[in-house]
Amino acid sequence: MAKGAVFPVQFTGSKGVINCDESFQKNEVVEWHRYLRHARNNRKTVSVSCLCQPVCTEGKILRLKVSHSEATDRYWLSAWPYEGSRHAENCRFYSVWSDKSQASIYEAGVVTTGADGMFKIRLPTGLQKKEPKAPDDDNAEPVVKTSATTKRKPAMQLLGLLHFMWEQAEINVWHPAFELKKSRGTAWLGYRLDNISGRIRIGKTLLSDVMLIPGNRDGAHSKPNLQKLRAATKNKKRLVVVSQLVSWTEKTEARLNSGMLPLGLFGGFPELRIPPDARARCEASFGRELGHWRKGAKVIAIAETDPPITTFRHVDGKPVPSTRCEVIDIALMVVSPRYIPLDSGYEAVIENKLWAEQRAFIKPLRYDGGEDVFPDFLLTDVGGEEFVPLEVFGMNTPEYLARKALKQAHYEEEFGEGRWWSWDATARDAESAIPDFPEKKK
Repeated sequence: MAKGAVFPVQFTGSKGVINCDESFQKNEVVEWHRYLRHARNNRKTVSVSCLCQPVCTEGKILRLKVSHSEATDRYWLSAWPYEGSRHAENCRFYSVWSDKSQASIYEAGVVTTGADGMFKIRLPTGLQKKEPKAPDDDNAEPVVKTSATTKRKPAMQLLGLLHFMWEQAEINVWHPAFELKKSRGTAWLGYRLDNISGRIRIGKTLLSDVMLIPGNRDGAHSKPNLQKLRAATKNKKRLVVVSQLVSWTEKTEARLNSGMLPLGLFGGFPELRIPPDARARCEASFGRELGHWRKGAKVIAIAETDPPITTFRHVDGKPVPSTRCEVIDIALMVVSPRYIPLDSGYEAVIENKLWAEQRAFIKPLRYDGGEDVFPDFLLTDVGGEEFVPLEVFGMNTPEYLARKALKQAHYEEEFGEGRWWSWDATARDAESAIPDFPEKKK
């Protein structure tokens, strides 16, 4: 059995609800296994859920998967893919990663959790600028050198950090009930990011102490951002900046080309300068995102900067301070109006259709992994299914078609015929002939 506390498990079926506490699971072995066998054999009518979290809002039920070994006739429980990070930190089904494929991206130790529920993440460049120390000091500089022969990544890049925060804050999750609550605007996004940054350490630095939160000049985060900026200047700390690129115009394009990061939500931010090498890396790695930005898409930027520098200029005979930072690295992510991350324009079509039809879904995040690891979306409101993968096929090159065949075979083997959905966006009149989504549970 996995490490962690054993919480009560609930079986729900046509005959009612049965709760099995830790004592029952350990001592009533025969009866416990009978329950598991019945749930496994009646998966469409019996659900199994973990009670490590209070079930207080729709969409928060933590369903469990019942597995079976024919060789030993043994039954056991596990978290469903993309569900592990939603369990309580001390639950035996909890995982830092929502899916095991994400865990395989990084070396051990890149992301760890403490007994206090804090995450510790290793970035390629530490947040404290100082002279190099011992190689095992993850705040020293340089912290990590990437080896071309290393399969697993030795550090989390900025895009991975952005995806980690998005997933831990459940910004990549959508349910129609959210429309009835606080709207997903700037204030909501800032609140979510502020909360999760308070649970992350980069080396010895608490991320919330150096992360500037997106917001307007007169917004709730403007003053805290200024306080962090002053502290970073004094203590020679690097900053992590998260914001939204301002809407594209020829003027904002000119700002980018002149070495300025054109942000639209910058209350309490310093002036952000991008040196030519960082801008070239951004163009090379995030050309697709920049292309969508130029077409009007909403794009989130995360940047790491060198410690701020404050200079003074005289205005009307009085010294006026001006603070600027030089960007070390930057990553971009296209999002929908609901801040759901998107990897393509075709995904934007499907995300908008899901929202318009009031469906519940999750957008799996790739972190710093490959392009073929995860489904594009997971539909979470289909009767009798934990989730249904949604896949958008958006190209028809020979290489892509070969990968498409592999994906199709994988879904057929993993989920079965008719239990996953796809759309060929390259077909003629594709947008007018999008297949119906699997039926929503009543």
